[in-house]
Amino acid sequence: MTTSQFENRVGSYLEEYLGSGDLKELIECLGEMVPKLPEGKQQSDLGMLFVEQGVMKGTEARSDDPRDKLALAFGPLAKNGFLAGAALQQFFTDGLEFLEDEVVDIPFIAIYYSKWLAHAALAGLLPLGFVNKALAPLIDAQLVKPAQAVGGQSGAAFMVVSMLQCLSKLEDAEALKARYAGGEGADKLDLLALMPEADRKPDAVGALLETAEIAFVDPSLIQAAKKAVAAASEQQIKEQQAALDEALTTRLGPAEGEGDTNEQLIEWIGTSCTGLEDAAIARTVMRCVLETATAEEPPSPAKITKQIERRKVLLLKYNASGAEAAVLHAQAACLYEVQAFCGRKGWPAGLIKKVFYNLYETDIVFEDAYTVWKEDVSDETPGKDRALFQVNEFLQWLAEAAEEDDGNDDE
Repeated sequence: MTTSQFENRVGSYLEEYLGSGDLKELIECLGEMVPKLPEGKQQSDLGMLFVEQGVMKGTEARSDDPRDKLALAFGPLAKNGFLAGAALQQFFTDGLEFLEDEVVDIPFIAIYYSKWLAHAALAGLLPLGFVNKALAPLIDAQLVKPAQAVGGQSGAAFMVVSMLQCLSKLEDAEALKARYAGGEGADKLDLLALMPEADRKPDAVGALLETAEIAFVDPSLIQAAKKAVAAASEQQIKEQQAALDEALTTRLGPAEGEGDTNEQLIEWIGTSCTGLEDAAIARTVMRCVLETATAEEPPSPAKITKQIERRKVLLLKYNASGAEAAVLHAQAACLYEVQAFCGRKGWPAGLIKKVFYNLYETDIVFEDAYTVWKEDVSDETPGKDRALFQVNEFLQWLAEAAEEDDGNDDE
């Protein structure tokens, strides 16, 4: 058999297979060619030529049928000695290097190759770690349109998750986890290294796997990613809390009327403290309102209550919105700040009672919030017993007023 005859015969068998999908017949036909191979050709060259011609036809086909049939042929070809891993890996390496150039004419070519790579891996022809080098030229490539990207990835990382998604439909989860883990060195897939430099961090890889719904392949990475996200969030909260403390301390002004307006402060908080919960903001506002009211020692109750009334809109913005439980929690937190402030000032006579009453009278703290504060045993703000003693008369008055209101409602 001449080389030309060899190529034509393989081409005709490819056409027959793509039409019938009969893998058994394909293997039998290729087997009959083995004794007649041209000089210098061996059995594995049959499968390699079959794949080369199949990829060409598959990329040009208008339907997935030829591409799917080619993918299904990898396993039988390898099992029967018609395809060698080394040759196939070199073929894919050469084709992938310039894959981005083909996207203009074949928009979904990256998806086609991802499927073929997945089936080649399933057939044992290549380890997943093979793509570490083969896909390296495509790290920053635009292989698909934004709408087809996964987790914002459209280059090498996109192809990896496409492969993994395909494999997740071909084998069970445990088998895929083992394949993903691979062996040492080149056998182990390094998805982190195939991410664009700006996304080359565990939390970005973890988010990508979760978006692709294949997070199960690397649970340790997902755990590390979640810890990284939590740490970053915690750091953001610390930084925003510090910025809020500084801003309120310098911008509230004393009770006499200096400082930014409530509206200006609300606008700043809205853009600068996106990581903070309303309860945390309310507590910080309460603390800073008390601290900035006056420089007098002991602090003037009149100036403190005046500052509270002046900043009522600001306080209500963060301690009176949302579900009832959240509102009561935020308002109780404000009471704890009053408790802490009075403790820092040496418990001036009658101060905490006057501030508690003022917060109630101005409708900044609701009646039930005082009960929440009174009964709470989880907050570690010092001075709770002393505070309870000093506001006992106020709390009794509040309870009696509530009973009278209930009696009037019954009438």
